[in-house]
Amino acid sequence: MPARRVNPTVAIASTQRAVRVPRKRIAALVARLARQEGARLAHVDVAVVTGREMAAINRRYLGCAGATDVLSFDMSDELSDGLVAQVVVCGDVAARQAPRHGHSGPRELLLYVVHGLLHLTGYDDTTPAQAARMHARAEQLLAEVYPPARRRRPVKRRR
Repeated sequence: MPARRVNPTVAIASTQRAVRVPRKRIAALVARLARQEGARLAHVDVAVVTGREMAAINRRYLGCAGATDVLSFDMSDELSDGLVAQVVVCGDVAARQAPRHGHSGPRELLLYVVHGLLHLTGYDDTTPAQAARMHARAEQLLAEVYPPARRRRPVKRRR
């Protein structure tokens, strides 16, 4: 009998107030990504931080100034039974970017989480072709746990 695949554990912490954190959908997204990508995810730690905190992390680990949307780290070691990931997403950036992308802050956060995890499972977005492939995959996964809002059709009123 084949071994039963176990969903990765997911821990979520938030230090920001700009965007509501969709915890159940984050956990569902992580499980779906692990299953569909065949990724051996053991544990995923998601930290939703403020712009100030993200700027400090960005400077410390990448040497870049300012807040970014998402940073992801492989925290696995030789004792890990699969990938141990830390995904840091910025609530302030999500709140600012969501209206520009035509969706909600929580959906924007989910997009950042899936983007970070795709990087850790082998996707790259260095070239335009890679970026298009990665973006399409992220949107596909996201739509399965958080479908885009349907646009309402105008109601015709009879006189």
